[in-house]
Amino acid sequence: MMIDQGILQIAAELLKHDDAEVREQAALLEGSFALSGIGREMFLDYAFENLKELLEDEDIRVREASAWALYRVSVNEDGCQRLVEGGVPEFMILSFIGHSEPKDINYDEAQYLIHLLEAFVNVTFSDAGI
Repeated sequence: MMIDQGILQIAAELLKHDDAEVREQAALLEGSFALSGIGREMFLDYAFENLKELLEDEDIRVREASAWALYRVSVNEDGCQRLVEGGVPEFMILSFIGHSEPKDINYDEAQYLIHLLEAFVNVTFSDAGI
């Protein structure tokens, strides 16, 4: 199985790469595994810290991919639990507030903000987020 071969750990390290496209693709790969129970288990160990930092990446594509990956984790109850345990919602809230100020809003960031909102909804409706 690909997850057993350390792909999530490798992708988590690539989240810190100098190249924005590498960071973006690594976040998308992490998010692709988020629907797997094994993938969600490994998220807390490898990816959350790096994904939290990428919510403030200078490249919108990286921010959007990171928010999408966190949204994918939030689709399942245990994923919401892992988000809460990893202290991720606080970072998501601060990032959302920082990028949604009406006078400064950049509409190129709309999908990024939508992914964060979708994750907020999932966490709010989960037992972990109540």
